[in-house]
Amino acid sequence: MKTFVSPVVSITLVLAISSIGLVSPAHASEKSPYQSKIQGLKTLQSAAPSANEFSLSVAPQVGWDAGLESLRPPPGAMYRMWDLKVAWRDVNPQQGVFDWSILDRRIALVESWGGRPFLVLGLTPQWAAQNPGAGDPRWGAGSASPPTNIAYWNDYVRAVAGRYGGRIAGYELWNEANLTTFWQGSASELFAMAQSAYDIIKTSNPNAVVAAPSITTRLRGSAARFTSAFAGEVANSGSIPFNTWTIHSYPNGDAGRDFDAGQNFPRMAATQRADDIVSWQNALVDALGADSPALSIGIYDTEVNYGLKGPGIRPGVDWSSEDGNELMDYTYADSRLLGITATFWYEYTASDYPLLGVQWSNAGGNQLSSTWDSLRASGPSDQRFNSVSSPLSLSRDGDYVIPVFKSCFIRPGTSCAGDNLKDVNLSGANLANMDFTGAYMKNANLRSTTLDDTNFTDAYMKGADFSDAIGAQTKLGARSLADANFSRVRLRSPKATGTSFLRSKWIEASVFKGDFSSSNFYKSNFEGASLIATDMRATKLRGVSWERAEVRDSNFGGSVGNSPPRRG
Repeated sequence: MKTFVSPVVSITLVLAISSIGLVSPAHASEKSPYQSKIQGLKTLQSAAPSANEFSLSVAPQVGWDAGLESLRPPPGAMYRMWDLKVAWRDVNPQQGVFDWSILDRRIALVESWGGRPFLVLGLTPQWAAQNPGAGDPRWGAGSASPPTNIAYWNDYVRAVAGRYGGRIAGYELWNEANLTTFWQGSASELFAMAQSAYDIIKTSNPNAVVAAPSITTRLRGSAARFTSAFAGEVANSGSIPFNTWTIHSYPNGDAGRDFDAGQNFPRMAATQRADDIVSWQNALVDALGADSPALSIGIYDTEVNYGLKGPGIRPGVDWSSEDGNELMDYTYADSRLLGITATFWYEYTASDYPLLGVQWSNAGGNQLSSTWDSLRASGPSDQRFNSVSSPLSLSRDGDYVIPVFKSCFIRPGTSCAGDNLKDVNLSGANLANMDFTGAYMKNANLRSTTLDDTNFTDAYMKGADFSDAIGAQTKLGARSLADANFSRVRLRSPKATGTSFLRSKWIEASVFKGDFSSSNFYKSNFEGASLIATDMRATKLRGVSWERAEVRDSNFGGSVGNSPPRRG
């Protein structure tokens, strides 16, 4: 069993924390409750700073063999096995009797695809149930009940783990334990079952991932209540009988629906998912304490889709294939931001499952599969996702810490117009054809970026760092570029008329055919820079340094202040 120790936790900064009000002047050496809370969230969200597993699941009551060949999962993907007649009640229908026929076949099929089985344990057989009537009829009478004797559970887990050994890559210890549909026992009962199952599984397969009972985050009240109780058992016991926390995230059916025209509906829905997860993370930190080692084990999100309303109710939004691609992008990016190790898209089926908003099996299935494959292959170095590991600002709402999420996705051709991107880290990213019109980008890190046709018109960019960036036709007409760093940039035909470049640095920069007319370069530094065929008419140049600068074929007519000594 994994026991509490006092590890030195290496923390990657995921969220930018404002220092204002976090430390009391009278007790500067002590953490305030708010500061401690933030530290706990930082630890949790940096336990796994990149979503290194993007995997899949299957919807309930869907035929297994017919039609799934065309939707075969990518090689190496972890395949979550749930709703497939492979639960406890299916393989152990009577005491001492085990039927492996279905589970054997389905594990073999996943293996034949090159996948890795990930099995959900649970759904109590009626013969073993304390309450034989507990549970939803769809999953069987008694399925949500604790067993009358934990030995029955241990026998089941021991039989599964012993039979399959290393063939099963991971186990989820129960499904959606905060819902009475699936669990009507106590948190302490389920924790005791998790403790014994962990030891049994690790004895048979030390490399298996053991995931905690999952929590559905959409129902914030029940998620917080069960999380507090279960995490309290972890804190009181001194043990962590699993390798990862486990959640299910489903924004409700109206996500993105009630906003004014022109809003990015997929972003709205994805942000709601992220907000639900953060609410759960806050509850976990509250229950464990900000210094708990149990915050350092990572998170699996083993069911993700958009538009869930309730049993049998169609979602409020049927997302198009294009929207589905965007949602998949956002899901991956936000998972990285929130420290989620593995993300399992829910439903990979041969026919539509109407409860959910994004259908894999419709006409856009191939397109969705391509997006998925691309995401899984990208890894954390993919510059499309560079921004999601960057600092983001926080707002304070009572005792809760809430990230302020971007409403844009960083990749060529997309729009971040008007977004709050303060302190964003886009270093090395390809920002070609992106629109940042009116964005708030104070102190943005844009080092070594590609800026072809990138639009920063009316953006607030004081203190932004553009050093070593390259680009053509870049629109730099921001509201402010005061104190910005353009050292060693290589810009062809940039346009920035009437722009404030106060105290900006252009050391060893190269500008060809730029238009900076009517701009203010007060106390700017052009040492070693090259300005060729550039429009500098009516500029303000007081205090500008031109040491070692090469200026040719440029027009300084009407400029005021310290013009270069030589003009071509």
